[in-house]
Amino acid sequence: MAQTLKLIILPGFHVNSDKPRDEFLIPLKLSWTNGPLEVKSVSYPKPDEIRVGKDMLLVFTGNFAVQTEFKASQQSAPGASIQTGKLRYQACNNEMCFRPASINIQLPVVVQ
Repeated sequence: MAQTLKLIILPGFHVNSDKPRDEFLIPLKLSWTNGPLEVKSVSYPKPDEIRVGKDMLLVFTGNFAVQTEFKASQQSAPGASIQTGKLRYQACNNEMCFRPASINIQLPVVVQ
């Protein structure tokens, strides 16, 4: 079962890709806690390459989606539940980067 998280980055801003070139940049990362579903994979889109100062960065801009492939856990009880996760990111513009932040994600799940 695949689930898509749609993200919108405001004009003039970007977030680092899931695999930035510089080890000091904070990557975009979607992680899931243990719950009724097990994560098989998390897929990020192809990043944009932009110039900021002298550096070429791999970033996400505008509208894009992160896809997670799940499977039901063997221990999952039938019924309604919530799969929780976090999206960690660092928003930047061409002048500066803001503090890294996280957003809590809640995905309603029904195990049959």
